[in-house]
Amino acid sequence: MAAKPFDEMEVNWITRPDLLGMATLGITICLGSISVVVFILRLWARHKTRATGIDDYLMGIGVAIYLACCVFTSIAVYAGMGTTDGRLQEWNMVAGIKWLVFFQITYAWSLPFIKASICFTVFRITNRRRYRTILWAVMIASGLSTTVGFIAVVAVCRPMEYTWDKSVDGQCAPQNIITTISYMISVLAIVTDWTCAIVPTVVVWGLQMKSRVKVSVCAVLALGAIASAATIVRLPYLQYYNQVENYLHNIANIVLWSILECGIGIIAGSLPSLRRLLKFWLDKSSKGSYNNTGSNGLNAISGRQAGSNGVRMNNLSGRGMTVSNCQSGPHDTWVQLDDDSDSQKHIIMRTQEVTVQYERDGQSRGR
Repeated sequence: MAAKPFDEMEVNWITRPDLLGMATLGITICLGSISVVVFILRLWARHKTRATGIDDYLMGIGVAIYLACCVFTSIAVYAGMGTTDGRLQEWNMVAGIKWLVFFQITYAWSLPFIKASICFTVFRITNRRRYRTILWAVMIASGLSTTVGFIAVVAVCRPMEYTWDKSVDGQCAPQNIITTISYMISVLAIVTDWTCAIVPTVVVWGLQMKSRVKVSVCAVLALGAIASAATIVRLPYLQYYNQVENYLHNIANIVLWSILECGIGIIAGSLPSLRRLLKFWLDKSSKGSYNNTGSNGLNAISGRQAGSNGVRMNNLSGRGMTVSNCQSGPHDTWVQLDDDSDSQKHIIMRTQEVTVQYERDGQSRGR
């Protein structure tokens, strides 16, 4: 039991954490920042194509919770997580565990929203029942595992404050319960991660598009499997939940790989949408090169009104003349195909008028 209540302890923030603590802090800040940037670019790309959907909102919730997770992790590092016991005071032992609990809660709730976003993204490109059933099973399994993990964290000690502050009256269940549940959740996370990577790849491979595009899209979607690699690496470190010596130092290994798992999931889930952004930039660049060739003709990249021009064609006879007049339609008449594939194009509606004049036996006819 602590000598005095947590609120009465002398605060001792760790200004120079050990190497493991610094690594955890650095990866947390980097991945948190990258995730926000990637998500903002995702929203911009979807806004440009008017394709914002429920998958974007779900990912937004996941990113928001993940950012809270990153904040709690950073505070935990300065409180003592990732630093050996020899450099910690009594306040660090309590504060480190307190912020670790907040990390566990936010980490658990970020995962189901990230995976649900990926599943709803796949719903955009397939209506086949077997794929949709599998993806719904992934979302349900992820939600259930999160609920179980959340209950385990908040209910392992009653009251919850007793988890970190032993000066209050309370009791805790055996710590190996958390360890066992963590193993179960990790195994389930690996299965759902691979499912979220394989199903979209199979769906895209069955679409009608160029092989080169299929390979690139499948490679992006398969990045989700990297998240499961982080979960696999984390498995051996779960035993540290049961070790008292250097607890805060060793537990940082679990936190580090959990941060990697969520961050990679957000990035991998958003990259397919960024193909739209890349295509927009390429089209904009092509538009500039077309404009430099002259003001006449149809600007097929920008969709703006082009001038009407006569084009002289070969004569039908020695005395004939043929004139072709093409008029492009306005941008509002374009039809955009939105299927997350390389076939996202503008179909140009245009009016074409062809006038042919010729003379035969001194008579003039027009058609």
